[in-house]
Amino acid sequence: MATGFPDYQSRAFTSADNFEQQKISATAVESTNSFTQEIKAVLVYNDGVNPVYLNFDAIATTNNFKVPSKAWIMIDLKFTDIHAICAAGETATLYCVGTY
Repeated sequence: MATGFPDYQSRAFTSADNFEQQKISATAVESTNSFTQEIKAVLVYNDGVNPVYLNFDAIATTNNFKVPSKAWIMIDLKFTDIHAICAAGETATLYCVGTY
């Protein structure tokens, strides 16, 4: 694909018993959103017009993993807190589904 996004569908999550959803409003001030318990895997979609930077169970900075606008990431990782931040003057809305 010309956009640089994968043109295939991979496995979305590990096996899980339940899920939890989060909507995160990311700004230039680092924010933390917590799942009610440790999750096994997460799908994060950036619905904003700006990129967002993520970290898991630790403070996020603009040096962390970058999720471009309208992109998504799936991670098989056990964590409780998702941290997000945007560059100065930017905002983004993230939609997350975590499984446990």
